[in-house]
Amino acid sequence: MAGDPTLIGRVTRSSTLGFVGALKSPEPEIPVFGMFCKCEAQRGKSDVLGVIYNINIEDDDLTRQIAAAERPTEEELADQQYVRQIPIEFEALAVGYRLTEAYFYTLPPQPPLALAPIRPMKSDEIVQFTNQFEFIPLILSASNLPVDALLAACLRKASVARPRQERQNFLLEAGRYCAKLLSHDLPRMDSFLRILCFEEKSAI
Repeated sequence: MAGDPTLIGRVTRSSTLGFVGALKSPEPEIPVFGMFCKCEAQRGKSDVLGVIYNINIEDDDLTRQIAAAERPTEEELADQQYVRQIPIEFEALAVGYRLTEAYFYTLPPQPPLALAPIRPMKSDEIVQFTNQFEFIPLILSASNLPVDALLAACLRKASVARPRQERQNFLLEAGRYCAKLLSHDLPRMDSFLRILCFEEKSAI
């Protein structure tokens, strides 16, 4: 992975609903919650598009020993956190796919294969994909996930991929779209819009 700076992991398992990736030595900001990523499928003919909703940092015997020590040294902490390569696993929810140059806002026809490369979506790809809001229902309908926080994080990342002068309008339009989808659940709609407003202040 060190030879390919755009590679953030490889698939360990997958389904039409999403995929799980693993890596050993992440960059400081990769992967992050709500990040848009893509993964090759159908032997490279398509890309499954996902958003990262969970990141697990695995432990081992040495980690537990150091954590249990009364006063671990700075050298031990630095070695554990920055030198030793501890497996990291992240999970992504499928929110669409790309076939040739067209985006589709539905679950992919096939999941990616094991060890398929996972890469972050570029800013222009995020803008093109999120120019339509049809990916939002897939996030809101996901079960057993922190979907409101995830969606707000995704929309923030979609906004910062745009020129500064377009960010506020994008978030306002996205907020209106989400409000329509959540109009049957007013408490949840109010809670989500509060989260989105907080994300909007951070993004602009």
